[in-house]
Amino acid sequence: MAKRAKKKTARKKVSKAKKAPRKVRCKGVTADGKRCKRMVTPPAKYCYLHKGGKTAKSAKKKAKKKARRR
Repeated sequence: MAKRAKKKTARKKVSKAKKAPRKVRCKGVTADGKRCKRMVTPPAKYCYLHKGGKTAKSAKKKAKKKARRR
């Protein structure tokens, strides 16, 4: 049996290293009324604590109540 010569095909070199997705800061507000410091990957806007923004809205209300008391 005769060995067949393998054809060399031109292959493009593809970088295996993918770029990491850019992270942004959570839009949530802490109970102190400060912005959350956790990072999230878009398209998410909130971290796991402020998911959906519900916690952020309630935190803003609490901060306003504290400001009124003073």
